Amino acid sequence: MTPPPAPATVLYTARPALWVRLLLLAVGVAVAVMIGGGVIALLLADGDPSLLGRIALALAAPCALVVLGLALLGQRPRFIVSTAGVEIRTPLRTRRIPWADVAIIEVDRGWMHQGQTVVVLHDGRRIGAPITEARSAMGRGESVFDHGSDLMQPARPTRAAIDAHRWWLRGGR
Repeated sequence: MTPPPAPATVLYTARPALWVRLLLLAVGVAVAVMIGGGVIALLLADGDPSLLGRIALALAAPCALVVLGLALLGQRPRFIVSTAGVEIRTPLRTRRIPWADVAIIEVDRGWMHQGQTVVVLHDGRRIGAPITEARSAMGRGESVFDHGSDLMQPARPTRAAIDAHRWWLRGGR
């Protein structure tokens, strides 16, 4: 009987920096408190609230929930390199790509996603990780200079993925 495979070891994770996560939560909570404060003011106001006040009361809770939900979704992006493969997490989707499916790791040279790490699969599909773009470097707590003067050089996320892929190709399973 063969032993079960060892659990994957995380080698690198790109995620929003702590200050970005705290800022998103602070904005979400602040907006929710402002909406709640407006509702309380309308409820405590003398007399019958106007039609506009009634509409505000009806929309306050859903608006607060939407703002808090968006703040929480902003916390979700990740680019995780492990011994098992790459995981690319965006606010609404998660893709787990085993090393066996990866042909090459490269840098996106396009204008829209400069410096982004791109996982190219054997079937030709190209899957980018938006959190690894050059313009997201400060937001993940890394230096923008790591992407080079033209913002097209392999930065920490790309180098981590390339190194892990090379390790896997050498038989590091």
